[in-house]
Amino acid sequence: MRNHYALVSLVLLSLSLTECKTGRNLTGKNASVLTASVETENRLSCCDFGTKMPDGNPVWCEASAVLFDNGTVFVANDKDMPAGLSPVFTKPWKTLADTTVRPTPLLAETFRTTRKYEDFATNGDYVFLTTAFDRVKPGSTDWDSYNTILYWKKGQEANPQVLAPQPGAKNSVALREQLGKVLSQNRPAYPNGMPYFKVEGLAVMDSLLLFGIREEGEKYDKFDYRVRIVSVPFFVEKTATGERLALRDNWRVVADFDPATVPDLPKPLALSSIEYDRTRKLFWLLTSIEVNGQLDAYLWTATPDAVLNNRPFSVVRDAAGQPVHFNHKAEDLTFIDANHLLVIHDDDRTATKVGPQTRQPHQAAYTVLKIN
Repeated sequence: MRNHYALVSLVLLSLSLTECKTGRNLTGKNASVLTASVETENRLSCCDFGTKMPDGNPVWCEASAVLFDNGTVFVANDKDMPAGLSPVFTKPWKTLADTTVRPTPLLAETFRTTRKYEDFATNGDYVFLTTAFDRVKPGSTDWDSYNTILYWKKGQEANPQVLAPQPGAKNSVALREQLGKVLSQNRPAYPNGMPYFKVEGLAVMDSLLLFGIREEGEKYDKFDYRVRIVSVPFFVEKTATGERLALRDNWRVVADFDPATVPDLPKPLALSSIEYDRTRKLFWLLTSIEVNGQLDAYLWTATPDAVLNNRPFSVVRDAAGQPVHFNHKAEDLTFIDANHLLVIHDDDRTATKVGPQTRQPHQAAYTVLKIN
């Protein structure tokens, strides 16, 4: 009988190890066996060629956020736009690269006055759009609009709301204190909160918001590049006029990842986007580098369990086993369907190549990946 129990234990152990290797705890394919390949590279236009700002300078399309929703692509530019246009606009997916089809600007005042957008996210019910939170002016409200999270129910983008502790707020600058406080934990140099940080990623899993932090430190020109993720739950609060979203008070750093642990990748890579894939129950991460004119980016995946418990991401590779990367500063990603990933690039004011063409100021490069 003792030998029988020993045999059973060995069989169960073998099955357990097999399950771990095959990733049966994931919906869909195991993150470790996912591969990706470039299917399309092209350019989209934020506005007409030759569009200028009031000062006479050209409008630059520095697209930093993208979201696909039911045949429509939402794009946010992290630079201001002239009157009559908006840094947030939409375009049909089928005509994304068609220069004869103009984008549709979202002209709600909140979209036009909020500044430096960085990332879209959705849980299927609500859409979120965050700014960088990378600047504030002490004793003044001039830069408060750089600290804003917008949200709206899907299909109601004409009426964006501000996510803030107090109803009716025009921005989310009040959230800077919580973000700065949680980022300074275990950072003895900053006992009163992280003085400078930059949000570049936003993801939402059910009722949990996750902020991706790219930079943190003493000030905007003295910081370290990071891949850190902060989580905070949210809930729907009933109001006299309907409902609003509100945050709970349990902010925490859930991930602090160093891409340098993967050999042969350029340094320093830092977070530029995070996205939750509800189909695979998997997080996707972009890291990018911009040093001495070098632009590049890499794609990563991790399970929710890994993200929420500070375990490493896995770099996504192609069929030949090489890391998938972009010769652009990839800024955000969104799924077009279960197996196609749209990646938008913010190459700032670098005249990068997209195939044989040179990107023009009013254009942004993008890549479509096939996930295998």
